[in-house]
Amino acid sequence: MTLAHPEASFCPAFRRPLALVLLSCAALPLAGCPLQTASIGRRNEDASHVETPDPSDQEIGSETPNVGGGPPEDDDGGGGSAGADAFIDDGDGGTASAKPPPRDASLCTASFPMTVRDFSEKHQDFGPSQTTGGKKFEPETELQNGKPVVANPPEQGASAGDSFDEWFQDDPAVNKTLHQLIHLDIRNGRGQLGNRSFYYVDGRGFGNEGYAHNFGFTVEFEVPFIYAQGSSFSYESSDDVWISVDDTIVAEHSVSDGVNGGIVRLDAWADALHLKPGSSHKLKVFYAERNFVASVFLLETALNIECVEAID
Repeated sequence: MTLAHPEASFCPAFRRPLALVLLSCAALPLAGCPLQTASIGRRNEDASHVETPDPSDQEIGSETPNVGGGPPEDDDGGGGSAGADAFIDDGDGGTASAKPPPRDASLCTASFPMTVRDFSEKHQDFGPSQTTGGKKFEPETELQNGKPVVANPPEQGASAGDSFDEWFQDDPAVNKTLHQLIHLDIRNGRGQLGNRSFYYVDGRGFGNEGYAHNFGFTVEFEVPFIYAQGSSFSYESSDDVWISVDDTIVAEHSVSDGVNGGIVRLDAWADALHLKPGSSHKLKVFYAERNFVASVFLLETALNIECVEAID
């Protein structure tokens, strides 16, 4: 008599050798196999409180970041132009919204207002030239009036940060402002927002300008959370991003750095940011897509976030 592998109980639909069972589980989670989710990596703290993800820390089944710098494959999920966050235009640039994806017993979706500002490739800080010679803007460590403020503007193309100030301010002369919701999917206390096909204004604003996507835009949004020990988040980005907690920038990435990201463990910032268990705070994200090659932004959280859908 041949005994079935005990591991085969993970997938009742399959009675194969162990290797085939595991392969089936990875490919067919809906056939009774356990869901595999990406995790935030674990590494020792460094002086900056920001860590570079270690591929060996990822759980089986998690995605490997696109570190090649090339365009990612189009994705119709979350942040893609065809996914749940697809832009809904109200015709006059006013508030628009997108419905969150369907909820199930194990998934909760929290929605947050997001401001999108579209720029033409003619703007000095947006366009194909940013791919290889992208100017690195270094902001002050503290937001001013809720916005990043440049500390040392690049030598070329900017005067006292004037052009940078246009990125996250409404200015009809240089940008077109659009509004919608962005969605954070939360499962078992871990949230995921955005993806490696992060497009929000395809065919809108200044249009695609002859490209496959509308690449020149900025977004900003905030995520309220309650601090608890062990709180952390990770991010992956292709272009410029600044992430703050209560107006203090705790993570940043430049278009000149390629596609990568880091991990921020808020326990290391507890004293500096006056984080106390049970205290309320705001995570703010400022992202600028300006290299006209690929738009990648992915945020993964291990934060206590109230999962209440925003009201249109």
